[in-house]
Amino acid sequence: MMKKIIYTLLLNLICELVFAYGQALQVQVQDAKGSPIRHGIVRMGEQQLLTVDEDGMVQINLAAYEASTVLQIYAMGYEKVEITVGELQQNPKVILKESLGQMDEYVLSATRTNRSVEDLPMPVKVLTTEKIQETGAFRLSDVLSEQTGLQLVADHGTGLQMQGLDSDYILILLDGEPLIGRTGGTFDLDRISVSNIERIEILRGPSSAIYGSEAMAGVVNIITKKQEEKLTAKVMGRYGSFKSLDLGGEVGWQENGWQLYGYYNHYSTDGYDLSPESLGNTKSPYDAQTAQLKLGKDLGEKWKINLSSRFYDEKYQDIMETTRGNESVIADMEGSRRDININPSVAFKPSKDWNFTLRHTTTIFDTHSSTVYREDGAFLDKEDFSQNYHRTELQTDHTLGDKQLLTVGVGHQIETVEATRYDDVNRFDASYLYLQHQWAPSDKWNVVTGARGDHHSQYGGRVSPKISAMYKFSDQFSWQASIGAGFKSPDFRQLLLNFNNAAVGYYVYGANLVEDGVARLQEQGQVQQILMDPSLFGDLDAEHSWAFNTGFRWRVSEDLLVRTNFYRNQIYNLIETAAVARLTNSQHVYSYLNLSEVITQGAEVDVNYRVGTQWRFSLGYAYLDSRDQEVLDGIENGEYFKRNEQNQTTRVTKADYGGLFNRSRHSGNVKVNFWEKHTGVNMALRGIYRGKYGFGDINGNQILDDESEYADGVFQIHLTLNKQFDNGIEVETGVKNITDALNQYDATNPGRTYFIGINTSLNQLFK
Repeated sequence: MMKKIIYTLLLNLICELVFAYGQALQVQVQDAKGSPIRHGIVRMGEQQLLTVDEDGMVQINLAAYEASTVLQIYAMGYEKVEITVGELQQNPKVILKESLGQMDEYVLSATRTNRSVEDLPMPVKVLTTEKIQETGAFRLSDVLSEQTGLQLVADHGTGLQMQGLDSDYILILLDGEPLIGRTGGTFDLDRISVSNIERIEILRGPSSAIYGSEAMAGVVNIITKKQEEKLTAKVMGRYGSFKSLDLGGEVGWQENGWQLYGYYNHYSTDGYDLSPESLGNTKSPYDAQTAQLKLGKDLGEKWKINLSSRFYDEKYQDIMETTRGNESVIADMEGSRRDININPSVAFKPSKDWNFTLRHTTTIFDTHSSTVYREDGAFLDKEDFSQNYHRTELQTDHTLGDKQLLTVGVGHQIETVEATRYDDVNRFDASYLYLQHQWAPSDKWNVVTGARGDHHSQYGGRVSPKISAMYKFSDQFSWQASIGAGFKSPDFRQLLLNFNNAAVGYYVYGANLVEDGVARLQEQGQVQQILMDPSLFGDLDAEHSWAFNTGFRWRVSEDLLVRTNFYRNQIYNLIETAAVARLTNSQHVYSYLNLSEVITQGAEVDVNYRVGTQWRFSLGYAYLDSRDQEVLDGIENGEYFKRNEQNQTTRVTKADYGGLFNRSRHSGNVKVNFWEKHTGVNMALRGIYRGKYGFGDINGNQILDDESEYADGVFQIHLTLNKQFDNGIEVETGVKNITDALNQYDATNPGRTYFIGINTSLNQLFK
């Protein structure tokens, strides 16, 4: 009897195993090179079903689907494949092609909801991990410098220029939350390490309708990695010119609804010097540490909580030459920067039509710097700066049928600054409400409308509307257009700065302080001449703009994609620096006021072409026309003069005027990617061109109007090689600026540099 029972149990177990094996289909997902694609997803319509594991495998339960069921297999950086369950049974291997121009990527920054680039009626570009890696980048500035229409500018750090507008007007986000800590309006891109970045979303055009201030030119959203496997561990290291050392590691764990991801990076460099004839470096030596921790928990099917935190710490040192009395002396400089971000969020999805997200961000940014005379250690200058930013926001997304999505957000933010250069602790408060409606009335039309209202304690209220639309003439050709308003509020520096450069002898006052500041200097007998009535200064108005973007996406063939964008930005109440008074030491007192109307307009073109599985080509070109309308009016009225080659004074004509300083009319890039299939080596060869631009006012008439005021154009060639091994090890090497093309006015270009690196996935290595 006992033998019969055991026999029956074993028979049932064998039958169940056979049945289970027959119902479970193991599908291998690979790229065209035969390498497994990790972390892909399997969808059925809009429903996400399964996740591809780190070996490129996904298990499909055949009992749950009919043979005719169509599944979409998708992975970041690759084109999605639609395939039936029956086809997978016949051939359980799926090969995904690398995405041509990232048209199949899903982005968050454009609408604050997940949308495919292909369906967005606005210009967006996505840089995947692979695209970031092929640049050989150590810091974020290295990545963005190679993108069409983006320029690096050296002004209190390495800043960014987009559509002819400076870093002041570009909002930098980390995982959707704003990063603060700007010096002179510039967010230093070198503060961001790249080895833990999953993708970068670049949204062009004013985005104040959903993001508020600082998004007049566009948004750069940096999406860092999240945990998608049960257990992962990775270490990476790079070494390059100027003793640049980039070391990092990451570890992750996921189980029972918990997700944990940790990252650490250490970066150090000796900097570089483009002017060896003078003391000090163009880029100071520094070392920086970045640590990030992400923690998430799924509470059933409806609730999810997340906590993301980041810590950045940087220390630098350098020397400078200055004067003390009538003698030239050496001074030692040192300083530090620290950035702490804490971002908790709670998501609640009570039904498939409703989604609520409550998010908060707290950011603390502070800097400390001191400059002392080497001979006796006396202070030449010392400065402390501390900025705190707090924002709480509730976003509600409601699906209206199959074709409409309504998003409503409400929030409040508090910002405080305490610094050596400011009087007391200064605080700004702002509340806002934004509405957005996404509508696909037909298969051909896609429309996004929205508006945001901001109320600020300093400049009052502001409403920023935007409408974007796309029309698909066919699956291969679509046209997009958007028009919207942007704004930028005055910052603490422009309103409340109280600064005296003791080494040079000039003063800078915020608009709210300049009248009292000049009065004190007059009492001290330091003012030689009043250039502008200080009483004309005071509360600044927010800068605002209207912008128009339009262009097309044309998939000429399966392997050829063309994208264009034509734009025009018209900015009013531009905040400019103005000389208020001349001092008895021949220096000046400066402040800020609303003056100019500025126009930037141009076109951007990207062409991507793929040849088989081994070759990929891309070409980018950007044309920019920038102008100050007040200057043009002055030229027309005969108010501007210059001297010709015969030293004769002549009036400046409109043909002489070169627009805004530090803007290249022409720029572009050409890129060639090649995969050598026998060795498995990937090559990325890039050529980056920046045309000539105005570097400064040589003839003293305050505008760009003479050939001597232009810096020459520069064409740089970069080469990167990398190879991935099946055991999780990846090696890379490369050289940037092979021909050592230099421009003495471009402090972001150190000349020819080399690097070598290795990345190792420990869980793959020891599997």
